[in-house]
Amino acid sequence: MKIKHRLTLRFIFQLVISGIIVLLIAAACTWWILQRLTDMSITRDFASAGLERLVESSKLDKDGIRFDPHLLEQVKLNKGWLQTLDEHGRVDLSYNTPKDVPLHYAPGELIDYWNKTKPFPYDIYLWIQEKNGKLFTIIYGIKNEMGQLLEEINQYHALSPAGQLELPSALRERLKKLDGYVQVLDASGVEIASYNRPDSIPAQYSVQELVLRSTYGSRFGFKIASVYHDESKYTWVIGLPIGHSSAAGEQPLVPEEIRIILIGIAFLIGAMIVIFLLISVWNAHRFGSPMLHMLAWIESIGQGKYTEPLDRTGQPRSRHRSGKWRRRYAVFADVMQSLHKLSAILKRDQDLQRQTNKLRDEWIAGITHDLKTPLSSIKGFAHMLAAENYEWSTAEIRKFSVTMLDKSNHMDTLINDLELSYRVNARIQPPDMEEIELNAWMEDILLRGAVHPSWDAGRIIFKPAKTEIYVKLYPPWMKRAVHNISANALLHNPPDTILTVTILHDTDAGEVKIVLEDNGTGMDDVTANRLFERYYRGTDTSSSTEGSGLGMAIAKGLVEAMGGWIAVETSLGSGTTITLIFPTSSSRLIQWT
Repeated sequence: MKIKHRLTLRFIFQLVISGIIVLLIAAACTWWILQRLTDMSITRDFASAGLERLVESSKLDKDGIRFDPHLLEQVKLNKGWLQTLDEHGRVDLSYNTPKDVPLHYAPGELIDYWNKTKPFPYDIYLWIQEKNGKLFTIIYGIKNEMGQLLEEINQYHALSPAGQLELPSALRERLKKLDGYVQVLDASGVEIASYNRPDSIPAQYSVQELVLRSTYGSRFGFKIASVYHDESKYTWVIGLPIGHSSAAGEQPLVPEEIRIILIGIAFLIGAMIVIFLLISVWNAHRFGSPMLHMLAWIESIGQGKYTEPLDRTGQPRSRHRSGKWRRRYAVFADVMQSLHKLSAILKRDQDLQRQTNKLRDEWIAGITHDLKTPLSSIKGFAHMLAAENYEWSTAEIRKFSVTMLDKSNHMDTLINDLELSYRVNARIQPPDMEEIELNAWMEDILLRGAVHPSWDAGRIIFKPAKTEIYVKLYPPWMKRAVHNISANALLHNPPDTILTVTILHDTDAGEVKIVLEDNGTGMDDVTANRLFERYYRGTDTSSSTEGSGLGMAIAKGLVEAMGGWIAVETSLGSGTTITLIFPTSSSRLIQWT
């Protein structure tokens, strides 16, 4: 899989996981908000909000119906009580029930209590539901403080001549204990007297405001009731705090419902920020570290250091000791492999350049020596001929001239070798090829080469093929290649070395081979591997004045330029075999007669 696809899948996977986590957190926050709002509603008015939930969460077992302990705690906090009745009006289960509440209800009695046609100190709420085949009646009751207070105020209310509200001391104590208050309003809604009124309660009401406070007491923190007297035109208002808190009437800057929603949203946003920060840190660790490592590696490559940067333990940062990729580097495996290859290539090129520079220096030193040697002879003889104090004979002058001409020819050969070497290295194409009969042509070339001042006659043996072989070659190049190989074999081996040249036709392989085999000392592996390098000489330059150290490189380049190739087999003490191979597709064969 390509790095583009791996990174795409990684980031898609991260986004999906992040989205799922955010959705889960959003769901949790929504659930928390709903729970808090429900709890708040239950706390404010258990009869309308909590009773239904209490029934829905109830469970029926062999011992009867069981309720949620959390909701039962809300019943207790609201100073309420619960009873469950069977179909006959008998109480099955009681919770926080006062002693003055009956344990059995006649059908009409329960209805009278509910409709408040019969005196009962509690407000009751009924819920009837069938559960597991049984019909249950749940009674929720809460002390009717407001009704009792109104009844007492109706009996004992009075205003002093000074307009002060006169209430019995017991009623005063009870109002104070309940954090309640009493107001007396005139016909226009203006307060003329009050007792224990909080500062948050207005001293004047419009008709609409009194209706709103009576209907939606939870908005204002107080549940109020009022009694209007026709004779005095006064309205008596009594208020009790919802939740029985002395600060209930104070309007908060932010309503509780909004505060709960804002807390949930703030938590959701905070959780999302934390998640994305963690993802960013994780991505920086997972993707940033490998990128910084690769940048450091590229920088070190620019400085000529081609090995991967190491950690404190001396191990490559991208791999374990076992050689496997570290997890955060695996996604960049393609890039890391490319950097490894680049480093290896650059290091190899650096080594090759260093080696080439060394070989070039050696070759320049050698070719300079080879050029200076004949030049010194020419210069020396020229000085001798130019000397005015000595008269040379004609024979001596001719001898000097022959030597100078021989040295000049040697210098010319060196220069031509150098030129041809660079032309071959530039992969020039040969001129028009000629079709030659290889047996006769090779025999003629070797006979001429056998008569050479540098080696004795008879050191070259020729073995032709059994058939006439016509091959398209460029004769001057072929001659030069054969001469260079022959000279290398005869000049750099002992004087009794024999060179055997054999022409073979390999019909199975479809090849024509020219095998040049000597019985000399052979070469070691280093010399054999570098035999065809331009800047390498197997012997030092003082061993022979023949050659320039370019002969074998030229021979290989010329053979390959004519469509053939060259192979070497050698070992120390076993001689050397050099084979020139040409495909038969460029030759035609005639049976030898």
